[in-house]
Amino acid sequence: MRIAPRTLICLAALALAATGTARAAGAPAAAAPAPAKDPYSDSFDVQKIADGVYALIRNYPAGLMVDGNSVFIVNEDDVVVVDAPEASSDMLAALRKITDKPVKYVINTHWHDDHITGNHVYREAFPAVQFIAHRAFLDYLPTTGLANRKGMIEGAPGFAADERKALAENRSLAGGEITPDERAGYASDVRLVDRYMAEVPKAEILLPDIAVEDRLTLRRGSRTIEILHLPGHTAGDLVVRLPKENVVVTGDLVVWPVPLIGNPQSHIRDWAVSLASLRAFRGAIYVPGHGPVLRDDAYLALMEELMHFVVKQAEAAVARGDTLDAARKAVDWTDLKKRFAGDSRMRAILFASYVKGPALEAAFGEASPKKADGKDHP
Repeated sequence: MRIAPRTLICLAALALAATGTARAAGAPAAAAPAPAKDPYSDSFDVQKIADGVYALIRNYPAGLMVDGNSVFIVNEDDVVVVDAPEASSDMLAALRKITDKPVKYVINTHWHDDHITGNHVYREAFPAVQFIAHRAFLDYLPTTGLANRKGMIEGAPGFAADERKALAENRSLAGGEITPDERAGYASDVRLVDRYMAEVPKAEILLPDIAVEDRLTLRRGSRTIEILHLPGHTAGDLVVRLPKENVVVTGDLVVWPVPLIGNPQSHIRDWAVSLASLRAFRGAIYVPGHGPVLRDDAYLALMEELMHFVVKQAEAAVARGDTLDAARKAVDWTDLKKRFAGDSRMRAILFASYVKGPALEAAFGEASPKKADGKDHP
């Protein structure tokens, strides 16, 4: 979802929803919303991707609201969980069908609510569990993170109401008649907002017990689990690599079908470098923060190309002395939009919300010269 907090990445879509409320002239009469999968039940698929390693992949349609994937690493004596989304109570029930071993560690790949909200579920079930996250969590969660969560809680119901109205009026948020993929996405958004409001206001913000600066290696029996700091989506991104199994869990450094980019939290130059590092692992399997399990690096290469493109455009605009508005007008997104969104109106909305606006703005800020006081020039 997007508002203030699912942090940063939520603002663009909410602005889009707020400006797209006028019904197009001649639009058809209201049509009943098509049924969508309820995120309270059967909202993810459990896929065994290696010996003792299970990816829990969210199966809702592409939309403006998201909840994260998760991974279970079942070791000889315990379990390591990667990410704890809003559906964690359901995911814990799935884990209990796989093993009765206790959860020893929960690794949060970054600090957005759709990756940490379920931490309390594991703490309640396993009081001795330890949470692992980047050191930046210690400063972010009690301050910006708490403020972002408050904004999301305040704004999410209104966002869902706008989408319910659009569904009832058969109206696209982008203008005109709603398309089938938009209808599925909006209906999924509404249900995910309901889940967010049911889970998040009562969820305690838990700081990490183990703070990672650069890297940490866990050895659980015969299994090696590498935890690496690779920033980009946020400054505090962690990646989990299982070298023996050739599995890489990317967090939101990789999101399908459209990357979730935000300003000011995303760092585009770093993101390009981190994607190159992910590809250098030559993983047989990449588990993204959102989207299906990937069995090659083709999509990662596309994302890396996007980041380099944005950096190049921003640096060229700054070199010309352009304002940010002028830079936006100069960029031709046609090819990349086609390659990410295809002919899907819903994915085009996602591309506009999470790439065209925030990516260029973030890269433009990185490329802009600094004043003596360290602040960007206007």
